[in-house]
Amino acid sequence: MSLEEIKNSNLEVMINVRAFDEHYSNTVQQRISYKGSEILYGARFLPAFAPSEDGRTTILKVKKLNHHEKLEEAHVAAILEKIKLDQRKSEEAKD
Repeated sequence: MSLEEIKNSNLEVMINVRAFDEHYSNTVQQRISYKGSEILYGARFLPAFAPSEDGRTTILKVKKLNHHEKLEEAHVAAILEKIKLDQRKSEEAKD
């Protein structure tokens, strides 16, 4: 969606993270919701997880769930162009 489409819509993105806390032997959940007006257009989330030292599990760093970086306009334009191309290919495959 373009920035204008996001602003003019009732868009809301909801993210649910569910994990197991080994220390307390409990399932924990984190819910985050972003309305269209809260979305940073031209930004992307930074990784919030990494493999454990032994490589057998994945560690989620909950405090990093909202960490992001701004992208250059050219990068955003390239991403949007790729999405449009993928959509065209998908539509052609249906026909």
